[in-house]
Amino acid sequence: MENTIFPKVSICIPTYNQTAYLKILLDSIAGQTFKDYEIIVSDDSTTTDVKKLIDSFSFGEKLRYYHNQPSLGSPSNWNAAIAKASGEFVKIMHHDDAFVDENALGQMVKTIDSNKLDYLFSDSVIENVQDKERNRVHHIKRFNSLKKKPYLLFFGNSIGSPSTSLLRRNVFADMHYDPKYIWLVDIEYYTRLLQRSNNGAAIAEHLILTHDAAAHRLTSSIISDFELQLKEQAMLYNAMYPEAPAITRFFMQVSVARLFFKSKTKNKALVAGFNRVPQSVHLYFSAIKFKPLYFAYYISIRALDVVRKTFIR
Repeated sequence: MENTIFPKVSICIPTYNQTAYLKILLDSIAGQTFKDYEIIVSDDSTTTDVKKLIDSFSFGEKLRYYHNQPSLGSPSNWNAAIAKASGEFVKIMHHDDAFVDENALGQMVKTIDSNKLDYLFSDSVIENVQDKERNRVHHIKRFNSLKKKPYLLFFGNSIGSPSTSLLRRNVFADMHYDPKYIWLVDIEYYTRLLQRSNNGAAIAEHLILTHDAAAHRLTSSIISDFELQLKEQAMLYNAMYPEAPAITRFFMQVSVARLFFKSKTKNKALVAGFNRVPQSVHLYFSAIKFKPLYFAYYISIRALDVVRKTFIR
């Protein structure tokens, strides 16, 4: 009986309808100098456009395509692609991300292999497709602090897109992106990943390209949906609050209050998502009734948020 030879890396691509940026991704994969990979496409599309694009490439047996009927939705489609991986390492790539150059994948594999790591993250280039003046490089900051204190991710995604990751499959095979989340799904996943293993690293090389502000992006449709953001922030708060020390818990409450102020909501039903409603939120609903109190409390929250960025690291 022949031994099955598995690829070194499984590149897992969840797709949905758009093909313009997917072509950029597939071109970037085809151009990689590191060739020991398989490509798994899990397609939620309502059209055949993605399949037609894939058929125009010559990846041969390296590529496996699956069309989901019915569509799974995000992030279940991410999980479906990852579940079909057979490689030693899993590399999720969103359909609108890409490798920055032909050596990017090989560099990630060499780093994770030579250091015997469980996971690796890289910096990324953020390309704003509507305004080139807003292009930037996202640097992962204070990663060693995050490994010791995963709850600090509550204050924002300092890691970046899941496409910046490379994971050892046997370590994280049973870990999935939580389908209860949309807006904060990556932060919630990273928190559990860091809790499971501190044998990882972030390299200061921008190896992934992310296209920002494209009309099709899920982020674009959620950016003004404060009700969804508040609901997911409550879920994240419930999960992380017990793990954090007292001073961090205080600033977590400040951060929640800041989001309520940003939304300008008067909907008290949104507090139902908290296992225990933060005192800062109670104060918010008291403050919105009186303008002087509202402005005083708002200024206090903003000032405390500045303090948090200085001292909570």
